[in-house]
Amino acid sequence: MDDQSGTTEGRLGRRQESEEAASSSRADVPVPKIPLIRPLVNRRAAVYQIISNFISSYAPSNSSSDEVRPSVCFAPQMYGSGKTTLGRHFREFVLLNRQVLEKYIIGFPGIDDTGVRAGERAVEALLNETLYVNVDLRPFPDFKRERFKSTLIETISKEALSTLPNEPKLLAKVLKNRENPKEWLKSLFQVTNKRYLFLFIDEIGLLSSGKFYEFPDLDPQRNPHKPNIYRLFFEILSSFLVLPYVSCFLAGRSDAIITKQKDAISSRVNLDFVRLDPFSEETTKLFIRGMKISTGETALQLLFPKHPEGHDWFFKQVYNYTEGVPLYVRHVMQVLVDTCVHNKLYNLTEDEMYARIEEISSYVVYSTTPMNMNPNTLKVFSALLLSSILEYEFQVFETVYGGLVLGESSQYVLDIANNFGFYYQYCPNKGPGQVDVEEQRIKLVFPKIVFKAAKKEYRDYPLMRYLDCLFPLNVPAETPSSLGFRFEVIFAATLYVRCCLSRRLGELSIFHESFVEDVVWEIEKCRVRTVPSFHSELKTSYSAKEQSYSPNAWKEFYDKFLSEDGIFLPNRPNSNGPDILVRVSVRRHDSALSADESGSSLDQVAMDTSSERTRVYLIGIALKYYNRSTVNVGMIKEEVDKFLIPVSSQLDLKENDIWAIQLVVSTSYNNEVSSHFTEKQNWVMNTGVYYERRFEKKRPSPGAWQDASSSNSDKEGLHIGPNCQLVVCSVDNLKDFLGQQVYEQLQKVYSDNESVLMKLDPLAKLLGRNLERLWRSDVPMEPEPSQMDIVSTRTDTDEMQVTERKGVVPVRQGQFDWMEFLKTYCKLTESEARESSYRLRRLREQDLEGIDSYLLEELGIKDLQVRIKIVAGIGKYLDSKMDT
Repeated sequence: MDDQSGTTEGRLGRRQESEEAASSSRADVPVPKIPLIRPLVNRRAAVYQIISNFISSYAPSNSSSDEVRPSVCFAPQMYGSGKTTLGRHFREFVLLNRQVLEKYIIGFPGIDDTGVRAGERAVEALLNETLYVNVDLRPFPDFKRERFKSTLIETISKEALSTLPNEPKLLAKVLKNRENPKEWLKSLFQVTNKRYLFLFIDEIGLLSSGKFYEFPDLDPQRNPHKPNIYRLFFEILSSFLVLPYVSCFLAGRSDAIITKQKDAISSRVNLDFVRLDPFSEETTKLFIRGMKISTGETALQLLFPKHPEGHDWFFKQVYNYTEGVPLYVRHVMQVLVDTCVHNKLYNLTEDEMYARIEEISSYVVYSTTPMNMNPNTLKVFSALLLSSILEYEFQVFETVYGGLVLGESSQYVLDIANNFGFYYQYCPNKGPGQVDVEEQRIKLVFPKIVFKAAKKEYRDYPLMRYLDCLFPLNVPAETPSSLGFRFEVIFAATLYVRCCLSRRLGELSIFHESFVEDVVWEIEKCRVRTVPSFHSELKTSYSAKEQSYSPNAWKEFYDKFLSEDGIFLPNRPNSNGPDILVRVSVRRHDSALSADESGSSLDQVAMDTSSERTRVYLIGIALKYYNRSTVNVGMIKEEVDKFLIPVSSQLDLKENDIWAIQLVVSTSYNNEVSSHFTEKQNWVMNTGVYYERRFEKKRPSPGAWQDASSSNSDKEGLHIGPNCQLVVCSVDNLKDFLGQQVYEQLQKVYSDNESVLMKLDPLAKLLGRNLERLWRSDVPMEPEPSQMDIVSTRTDTDEMQVTERKGVVPVRQGQFDWMEFLKTYCKLTESEARESSYRLRRLREQDLEGIDSYLLEELGIKDLQVRIKIVAGIGKYLDSKMDT
């Protein structure tokens, strides 16, 4: 390790931490790039899936005939999932998984061997007898009086023969048979001495662009037997795939994932969605550790010369920010290496590195989340985002009717999510055996780095700020017992938005008759934060590994996390503390304030002048909504033990002018408790001892609080100490708080029904109700008046839009016309402008000043002359704007 560190120091200069550099550096200042060489992360499941589909294509059908029905793997995932890497390096992946494939392949097309040696012969064929051809539809030739099928054959032939010395002669020989696919493939194998073709076609989403409609065999208007261009494409593709022996892998982000499968089936092609999940936390760690620069030094050696193996907290930070999406892991590491080396910022602490990572923005070009969303569109996006944070599972082919969609037509959840830019991952199978594809379950993934870019458009919208604070939550696996934690998150969202819209807390029915009923909560102080949870099993005050506190560490917890007002949500299920915490403070005049009162942040809370003091209300909310059994006095005592008792004994409430409120919220109470709810009011108990038998208050003796400071385990009474209050929220007041309709919808969420419809629809209605309140308030956002159904992607421009009942209304308005700009100011040809405008389509006019040759190359514009023309054209355009 020391030798490695020394080498790093010698090549890049002496490494010293510089406070001056740290204070003067800026994350958004362009810095020299240090190219990172990224490792090839094994995608074993995807490799085996593609090979298995190839094998099944040539297996006899149920009719016992030898007819081939091609089975093709399709990767429609969002940008940066690793689709292109898998396709372009497939042979390397085969070599990487050689031993596993030899063991599990028991038969292979064109090989008679079966049994033990079948796998070995199959891998040998894949490595040495297979042509690997990559066809990218971005630079695909324009229409020149040749049909798409002939152009595709020519493109495949050129790619296959490009490395051979006598390419022109061989190409002419092969293309003689281009009109006969069978003879063409036979001659291609003959000149290359191969038996198999692995065809990787990338960016098939571009088929819907105008360029490909020019090919007569891809134009639906000239081929009425196929209603869309994809069905025509699969019909052409199937003519290759039935030949011996062709394996095909398709990739390209699609706005209609499930629909593509139906398009393929109509042309006798079975589409199988390839598994390309985001990296796990452990795989992300391996990916980062394998990143190097040209000198051979690892990225971790550059960032942490004293700890070249890296830190576990660093890997976790990168994973939490990127959700393991390969593109963004690489992007974050690239930015960190560039900025830290340029500014000589080495061996940063956990907090310093966290701040650096949070400053990194995403690639704008890869974001498909629509901007200027109207209330209905934003409602759907928020519901999907919350369902991804809560890790709801749903079936691949699940559809949504009504609810989210205003019309009667259905939409596939996966299609809707892909429109908004969500990634997704497959859930582990529950139980033994293979799961039918229709039963396969997936979860949505939306990286924080991408969400931050979308959030900028809605910075004044409270719900977006709330969702931002939830990255990441430690959400337990989806089971009936875990529904409670998910409800806590939903309840906190409702509380936050309602608090933002309320002048005083008493307007919220759950706080009726409490100490805070007349308290005004200033909206600028209203915020949500996640905090560690409390667990009684901890022997120490705090466990970094578990992100949990011991119940005897309330003072430490208060000083660190509760020094400011806000709503605080534990980042994991809270076994020994409140489900939600609320801190609200009010200033009060106190002329009798002693001049010698002083102490820590707990002992002296926010004192501005000698005549003013801050009173703090600390509310611990216990949610029993998800309990199937009714709540009784014993359960209420347990909640008091988790909050009021430890807070009373550890925070010196009276001395520090802190008032603690235990709020119990439930949908069902037993008769003893419910008899205390009169006229829709909460049941409130102030300082004292209450008998369970008759719930009569008993005057406490001087030592009563000392005797009852540890628990309420005795069967006689319920002890509530000084400066404390217990508020049991009535069912009626909970309904008033949530709204009757939402209350009923949430009951469906916690029923035994596992359908995602039962989860997303109530979420959408809950969020929609809050959205309506927000748009009726003074929040500075402009809603669009149209009634809209659901987000879709227009096929000719790939721009996000929504479908209106009476036509199509684009979500993005006034979008910069890149095509016109590139032809007018940059003097690009038609084909150059079309290709470049596709690369630049996600950038806006205000991004022009930040575009340079390096960024253009990153976006995929490889031609240096084109990049020079674009940079020069941007200069001319900006100069003309200044002149006007």
